[in-house]
Amino acid sequence: MTDKTLGWTLRICGVLGVILILWFIQLLLPEFYSTMWHLTVQGDLDGLTEYISSFGIAAIGVSIFMIAFVNAIGLPSIPFLTVNGIIFGLIPGIIISWIGEVLGIEISFHLTRTLLRNQAKKIIRRSNMLEKLDSYSCIRTIMFGRAIPYSPNVVVTAFSALSHISYKDHFIANAIGKIPAVIVEVWLGHDLLRIQEHWGRLLILIICVSFIYGIIWWRRRYMKKNKV
Repeated sequence: MTDKTLGWTLRICGVLGVILILWFIQLLLPEFYSTMWHLTVQGDLDGLTEYISSFGIAAIGVSIFMIAFVNAIGLPSIPFLTVNGIIFGLIPGIIISWIGEVLGIEISFHLTRTLLRNQAKKIIRRSNMLEKLDSYSCIRTIMFGRAIPYSPNVVVTAFSALSHISYKDHFIANAIGKIPAVIVEVWLGHDLLRIQEHWGRLLILIICVSFIYGIIWWRRRYMKKNKV
């Protein structure tokens, strides 16, 4: 068996494995997907918090699964990150959310690159713009993209999949870059849902985050201007 055949076999087995897991959950909990969809679409964060909490200790797995799943199919995971701080506490909620984010993004990245890689190579050869973008597809670039709170993961994933960044480098950039983003998203969500108790801390967090990311944006713009 050649490396190419082995690679495609593993990919097919992976997809079949995911489908089997999804089917098993549907068989075990017939209302699971419809309830999650309804609560998420309605923006019912209190209901989402109560429903995930109802699974007890298994709520950890449920939360990681849902965050990974929505990231893998390109949907926003903000509702789940927002409630995780309330369900599990601030620090455990951040860790659980980070695991789900990293897993989901890696799955999405592998699927996107598998489906679009050959087409991307042809487009890059014909487009000077894409060649320029690809030259910046390094750990540092992807890490910065992942570190921006509330930015759509699917955009950075698509850019990464079209680049020459290796799987290892992408994982490193993804794992490290998501740390500040997840901290901000979970912490902000936690304090917003408990704003009467934590309004002072929330205000300080917003000011600090705005200042830090403002400095980073200004520095990048300054360096880009000087290069030109």
